[in-house]
Amino acid sequence: MRLLVLAVVAAALGTVAGQVPALPPISDKAFIGECVRTHNVYRRNVEPTASNMRYMTWDAALARTARAWANKCIFDHNMHLNVRYHGHPHFMSVGENIWIGSHQIFHVKYAIKAWHDEVRNYNYSLQKCSKVCSHYTQIVWDDTYKLGCAVAFCKEVGGIRNAANFVCNYAPPGNFRRRPYKEGAPCSKCARRDFCDRKLCRNEERDKIVYYSRWYPPWEFRIICDEACIAVIISRTLLIFVGFLTIYLFRKHFTNMFVFT
Repeated sequence: MRLLVLAVVAAALGTVAGQVPALPPISDKAFIGECVRTHNVYRRNVEPTASNMRYMTWDAALARTARAWANKCIFDHNMHLNVRYHGHPHFMSVGENIWIGSHQIFHVKYAIKAWHDEVRNYNYSLQKCSKVCSHYTQIVWDDTYKLGCAVAFCKEVGGIRNAANFVCNYAPPGNFRRRPYKEGAPCSKCARRDFCDRKLCRNEERDKIVYYSRWYPPWEFRIICDEACIAVIISRTLLIFVGFLTIYLFRKHFTNMFVFT
């Protein structure tokens, strides 16, 4: 009986074990913590020092946008981010960084480091890039304070087979025609109601974690089933199973109940 129940639950969840490598979902606390922590470490340690660098916090809507694009396994920037409110319900536009590599070597810290290493191509005083440096400047863009990342397994993307496709989205976006931040003593130019936290400007209202439980990217064409939806599917499946089992046992136990002579 216990095995039958487990089988029903597995079927309801659509479990297909072993088909793709395990990569962290956007709800994984360790994954979220590593993404936020790594970005903030780079932001508080910029050279020259920043006087107005904001602290980053996680954003569920940005993470869903990152997941939706990562799942498409396209090594190119998300064109939907140029459409107003198609990347986030409150921010008109969204920034983006993308990393691809073998799923076996994927690690949040190393992927973000690859973006940050473009710092060697950026000259702050001249405000110029000798090569690609836009991934680095987005990481250290002063106005950006919300972050959402996702990683998806792709059979092939960008010429790499069995790849991890790692995407991070940022709001407000960066990379406008100016330096990524204002040089100066850390926190010396934070906004009026901000407080300083290890060289970064923080604000209780700005740092609030919002989950946007009913919002998903409007261009993401797939059936969405959150935790509540899964619970309903499982409970309904179990009720149907219990109902059929009850009828079966009732009929078996009372075989002659309705037999007339």
